[in-house]
Amino acid sequence: MRQKIVQQPGTVLRTHASGWTRLRARLPLLLLSVSSLLLLSARATAQDANRLDSSRIVREVRVEGNQTIPEAEILPRIQTQLNRPLSDHQVLADKRALMSTRWFFDVQQRIEERPDGIALIFRVQERPIVQKVEFIGNNARDLIGRKAVSTKHLEAWTGLKVGSPYDHMSNLTAVDRIEREYKEKGFYFVKVKLLKGSKPGEREVVFQIDEGPKVRVLRRTFEGNVFWTDGDLRKNLVTKAATLGFIGGLYRDETIPQDVDALKQYYRNVGFFDAQIKAVPLFSSSREYVDLHFTIEEGIRSRVRDISFEGQYVIPETMLRQDSKMLAGDYFNATLLMKDIQRMQGYYNERGHLFASIRPVPTFTEKPGVIDLVMEIDEDRPRFIRDINVAYDGDFPHTKHTVALDRLGINPGDLADANLIRRGKSRLAGSGLFEPGLVVTPTPVDPEHESFASRTETFRGQGPIGGLPGERRWTDRLVENTYRAALSSPTPEQTKAILPHNAVKPAAYEKEVAAPESVPADGAKANLQQLINLNQGIPAAPDSQGTSAPEFLTFETTYIESQSLNAPEFVFNRPATDFLTPLREDPSQPIAIPELASWTEPAADDAELTDDDQTVIRAQSPGAMYPLPDRGNPMLEGSPYRNQFQTIPPGWVDLDVRAAEGRTGRFMIGAGVNSNAGLVGSLVWDETNFDLFAPPRSFADILEGRAFRGGGQRFRMEAAPGNVVSRYAVSWTDPYFLYTDYSLSLSGFYFNRFYPDWDEYRLGGRVAVGRQFTPEWSANVALRLEDVELKNPKTPTPPVILRDVGTNFLSTVRFGATHDTRDSGILPGEGHYTDLGYEQAFGDYTYPRFEGEFRQYFTLHRRPDDSGKQVLTVAGTVGWSGDQTPVFERYFAGGFQSFRGFSYRGVSPRTGGVATGGTFQ
Repeated sequence: MRQKIVQQPGTVLRTHASGWTRLRARLPLLLLSVSSLLLLSARATAQDANRLDSSRIVREVRVEGNQTIPEAEILPRIQTQLNRPLSDHQVLADKRALMSTRWFFDVQQRIEERPDGIALIFRVQERPIVQKVEFIGNNARDLIGRKAVSTKHLEAWTGLKVGSPYDHMSNLTAVDRIEREYKEKGFYFVKVKLLKGSKPGEREVVFQIDEGPKVRVLRRTFEGNVFWTDGDLRKNLVTKAATLGFIGGLYRDETIPQDVDALKQYYRNVGFFDAQIKAVPLFSSSREYVDLHFTIEEGIRSRVRDISFEGQYVIPETMLRQDSKMLAGDYFNATLLMKDIQRMQGYYNERGHLFASIRPVPTFTEKPGVIDLVMEIDEDRPRFIRDINVAYDGDFPHTKHTVALDRLGINPGDLADANLIRRGKSRLAGSGLFEPGLVVTPTPVDPEHESFASRTETFRGQGPIGGLPGERRWTDRLVENTYRAALSSPTPEQTKAILPHNAVKPAAYEKEVAAPESVPADGAKANLQQLINLNQGIPAAPDSQGTSAPEFLTFETTYIESQSLNAPEFVFNRPATDFLTPLREDPSQPIAIPELASWTEPAADDAELTDDDQTVIRAQSPGAMYPLPDRGNPMLEGSPYRNQFQTIPPGWVDLDVRAAEGRTGRFMIGAGVNSNAGLVGSLVWDETNFDLFAPPRSFADILEGRAFRGGGQRFRMEAAPGNVVSRYAVSWTDPYFLYTDYSLSLSGFYFNRFYPDWDEYRLGGRVAVGRQFTPEWSANVALRLEDVELKNPKTPTPPVILRDVGTNFLSTVRFGATHDTRDSGILPGEGHYTDLGYEQAFGDYTYPRFEGEFRQYFTLHRRPDDSGKQVLTVAGTVGWSGDQTPVFERYFAGGFQSFRGFSYRGVSPRTGGVATGGTFQ
């Protein structure tokens, strides 16, 4: 509330301002008093802190309890500093440092108060310390006069040296270690004794070593071998003989059991299952050499009486047997058997049965030397590729994931063909972009479908053949439940993901559970759902025509090459793994179910099939269902678990690629001389993981090697100056241009050479596009543009050369195709390589050119174990060029690269003593 002040005449007005004046006059005194109090308080606090800190200052560090180890050796390992405040953390670190020396059994610390601070004392309990180490007898010398085993090696083997902890049990163990290391060096007869150091109270360790001679294997001999020669057997031995009697061939007795096992396995691989082998070392009188003698009892070589198959369903037996290397009546041969297994495995691989397995089981008959082979097959299910995951080792890899994906050659949605996966891994490993040890792992990702083994009903195979009226046989229930397990496996999420977006699910129905009134008689027509409900006690739901409709949905995924992974096409009402056989032309025909019933699905009303408001899925239509298997089904033969997957829908796998980036850049400097090119220098920069579209964004990208790298392209710059020929070139190649199967190559070059009859200078470039269509077929097309200049022709100059003297422009386009069936690109033994090309010149010169190269490989002989191949190679090249071909494009031969015994380009038609080249070779 505001107060109103009225001034009376003759009086002095007094307000609150007079009080404020008095307070302002006293304010300096008040501030001075507060400052004095704060200053005194701070000074007292500082004095208290100084007194507190001085009580924690380390004034002394000493060691107690040490008897043999000088304090001067211990203190440097203590990091606590004098005249510094004590740190509990540093004290613990010092204690750990002292214990890590292994000088002490125990270390304890304590603090003593002093007037000026504290004293830090470490009390130690010493371990016994080695005061002396001596090795007596290591006097053997090698070929150049050095000690075969030096004292330094012995100390490293034993871990003993003066000042190290003394442990008499470790000293005894060191004796065995010394003997073992000596034997590794060939001193088989070495003996080591511990003269001192075996008792707890000793402090000296002395070893007495009797080295003996170094033993080398002189010969490896065999007795009793008839089938294999000595040379065949020797190549399987781990023990090797000394070269010239003194190089290598050290004798180690632990390799003898390995040799015996290797020889036994070598015999068993060709059918000698009862082979017995003994090995005896025969030492020389000086014990410097040993002969390893093997005594062999080969026994009877077994023949294969019969080869049978169990578990096959997808692949017919006739196909499994065709092109077999090992037949009934042949001698057993593991190498041929593995080839047959690989061939049969290939049939399953190309159908996507990625985890199918074939296990050969030999059965010995009563007759010696006769066996039966049973091929136990687990076919698995067909599988498709879902995701491909690429991971590079390292913190900051620079290679794009597409580099690995392009070379893998597999796309999501493809059939999981093990051959394609193996070939893709080989391409990745052979690209040179990654370190050895690259891993490509297929991982199943679909949930394991329910199998009949997990059902509540137990099928032991012990039920009676017959039963009470109205009862179904256990075999019928087994088959039915197996199929139901396969058909009901997909989860709702899976069904939603794989069904078309406009698909309509079957209408749900609910009915009270009631026992069936009757069982259809044999031969009567019945609905499939009624037959299924017999075992469950569930009545069939009638459809619009009074007949039962199937309660569950069967489907199969049909993959089309051009479709995406997220939009598969489906064919319904077909067993999932029956994709190898075509649908029946007339599905409305009756289907017989042996010994159960036969049935025919009634025809549907046309009005029900032409509803415009919803898409009708074939599983909802009254189209015929496929029959259940009869008693002849393979799943009822032998184990009830065999072929349990044959009706399960296809599965999915992820491919996990893990690789470490390799060193892809090379910078090379060199020089060479040969009879064709003279003296040539070489300066090359080659990068096989180049990326033209990754320029540096900062200077750090250049320093750290990220610039222009990581795209899987190849870039090469080369300079090769010489006194006869010089070549300068730059090239860039993208083997998967724009992430496609096409390759693009660009190159430019400058070349000059001083030929005996003229000087030639070339400047040009080349553009090439190629594609690999199949593993065997590839094709390419290339455009070549060159400026060619001929100078200083030899006189007299033939007309064929004279017309091309000067500057010439050469332009050609070449079409090429390659077919390669070799079994190996390095040392092939079978197959062929064919390369055909047609080149057409246009512009200043117009002429055709045909060229071809052919190589065929024949294996003439090999040992039963597939080693020792003798390969005959038939190779040839042919070329023809038109009459208008310029002289600088004609064919010449001679020199070590084409025709040995003749000088470079010495094989050629001549005019006036001048080599003019030919148009055919």
